[in-house]
Amino acid sequence: MSVDSRRKLIAELQELRKSSIVTHITSDRRYIQGQPILLGLNTKLGTEAQPFFYKCLRELGKKPKLDLFLYTIGGQTDSVWPLVSIFREYSNEFNVFAPYKVHSAGTLICLGADTIVMGEAGELSPVDPKTGNQFNPIDDIDKHNRRAISVEDVTSYFDLAKDPSKDLEDNQGNTSQVDINKAFQILSDQVHPLALGNVNRSHKQIRELARRLLRIRSDGNQDENEKRISSIVNALTQGRYSHTDILNRKEAKILLGENMVRFPSDEEQALISSLLDEYFDALSLLDTFILEKEISDNPQTEITLVGGFIETEKSSYIFKSKTRIHQRSSIPPNYQLNIQPGQKIPIIPGFPKEYNFEIMESGWILNQEGI
Repeated sequence: MSVDSRRKLIAELQELRKSSIVTHITSDRRYIQGQPILLGLNTKLGTEAQPFFYKCLRELGKKPKLDLFLYTIGGQTDSVWPLVSIFREYSNEFNVFAPYKVHSAGTLICLGADTIVMGEAGELSPVDPKTGNQFNPIDDIDKHNRRAISVEDVTSYFDLAKDPSKDLEDNQGNTSQVDINKAFQILSDQVHPLALGNVNRSHKQIRELARRLLRIRSDGNQDENEKRISSIVNALTQGRYSHTDILNRKEAKILLGENMVRFPSDEEQALISSLLDEYFDALSLLDTFILEKEISDNPQTEITLVGGFIETEKSSYIFKSKTRIHQRSSIPPNYQLNIQPGQKIPIIPGFPKEYNFEIMESGWILNQEGI
């Protein structure tokens, strides 16, 4: 469970693959629903990691073959093209290892690879981005935030409106098709038009990005390539009806082709599993994070979390967050509590708690502690 043991496994897998390997792991640690989410519990692919990939690749130097060992549930789609581009600047052959979850923006990264090596538990997913800007609806639960809008939810709404089986019938038995203009009016009355415009832009952007990534490795007949690319893009952006409708490695091979998806050898699989286990241990991904257990009845606690890794045989960078948490009991209305002026409200057993969070540290840093 240390950087040294992971480096050893990376070196062994490199030797077997005759390649150079960069790993990128982002945390999707479970937590109790309803509790505040701390930075570092759920980290995502993001553009802020790009300089650290560049550091790793500069240290490795240009190589004939580069492999990215990836575990992620997704993140910023803006980070995908720069990441694929920098790997291709440093190698003529770029491959992605999908040992387990490589979802959403992670799946897009795979589309820019020469091959995807999918382990026994390997998963890809549909690409269904959620959009957010100042025009999104206010969250009903957290009034300080705005609800993200799923692109696929909006496109599915209009698919529903256009479905002939949803024709309307009046009192005289006459049928008429759903009015698409009216359907749009109903939606725009609930969601700001500029938020819907952002959804439409994101949908088009994702489809175009997927096409650009797939064209990197296209060869042979151009018309056949474009048909294949369109089929893949449609399947990943609108062909599956849930973001959680994952593709296992057999489905991925059928969709993307045998030349693009391959399964590891038994020896490769053993090393892939061992390396992934090391990262799971380092990030405590099999342990549910329970805030009350971590802070107990302490009025003030600092919690440090590691939420991701970017590593090679030589380098190690971590996403580290440190949060100072203040807690106190929430006093019900009309409840009398005698405390001295200036004294903080104490922790009273059985009362609900209120929390205040201070972010002390957050971001990618050199792994000097050997975590």
